[in-house]
Amino acid sequence: MVIGGGSMMTWGHIIWIFFPIPLICLILLSLPNYRKLEQWGTTLVGKIFFTRVSVGLLYIRLVHVFIGASLLVFGVACRSIQLGFSSAHVPCSGTSCPFHSGETMWYRRASRYRAERNFWLSLFTLVLWLLVYSIFSLKKQIVKLRGDLETIQSDGMKTKKGGDKKKD
Repeated sequence: MVIGGGSMMTWGHIIWIFFPIPLICLILLSLPNYRKLEQWGTTLVGKIFFTRVSVGLLYIRLVHVFIGASLLVFGVACRSIQLGFSSAHVPCSGTSCPFHSGETMWYRRASRYRAERNFWLSLFTLVLWLLVYSIFSLKKQIVKLRGDLETIQSDGMKTKKGGDKKKD
């Protein structure tokens, strides 16, 4: 029995699905300050992850599903470390154990390192999704305010040009 629980496919999903998606979102949200490119990246991330998805009678944003899944995986990783290595086999904590062979000790050590790795991977995934959420919220405000600023400036230029024509 593996102490980390689950199979390697679960962690394969985290590495190949849960990591690239928020990283791509962060790249799209950090596109240069060209207005059209910035607006395109923010709109694309918003359309994909911040649209409401129907789950029965409940409407939920896709980003909340990913954050919830990451939180769940992080909780499982924390629980596997807590249960698997807290007080079990205390005499086996050193380099030698009177109860187990060397092969068993190496297996236990490898399981512990794997569980710790999974803990850090799940924490990093959770932090990435929280970053996507907060950066998108800020970037959406920036794009909106820049659009408002351009509208005000263009209206001001029209008013100024209209005022100059009336003086002539």
